[in-house]
Amino acid sequence: MIFLISLFQVQAQENRNVDDSLKTLKVLKKTLDDIIESNKSKEADGLEMEIDGIIIDQTITKVGRDFYDLFYSLWVAPKNAKNFTITIKEFVLPGLVTQIVVLVNDNEVFKQRVQPRYEILEAMSQYANAMTVRYLNSYEKMKAQLEGEDQKGTGIY
Repeated sequence: MIFLISLFQVQAQENRNVDDSLKTLKVLKKTLDDIIESNKSKEADGLEMEIDGIIIDQTITKVGRDFYDLFYSLWVAPKNAKNFTITIKEFVLPGLVTQIVVLVNDNEVFKQRVQPRYEILEAMSQYANAMTVRYLNSYEKMKAQLEGEDQKGTGIY
């Protein structure tokens, strides 16, 4: 008899946990529906929800990871830069040298052999950072020029 009472108590506790979980899921579903609805209204207004400025680490060794950490700590995206992803790749070469490549939207911006000395890594990460900022600024200027009024045609040849 005591066993049955404790079994019913455990079952009742599990039912309360299921009820709590269902309530939590309903709240999450409502929140998600609200986010999707607000996105639909923003897209109708010409605004989109995007994730900009992701920096992807594809390094292999400690030297590459140190370069990535230095680059990331210095990184400040230009104000007008949109829709970009930065990838930092590392290629291990024979000897004590590794090659670091920085890509912005799969376009190579920086490629350099780097030695495992911290001072050199620091200088190279500053240089790579400057090259990336310069690339993003020039890319946005070029994009603005191509979308300018004087570049648009009527579509008639």
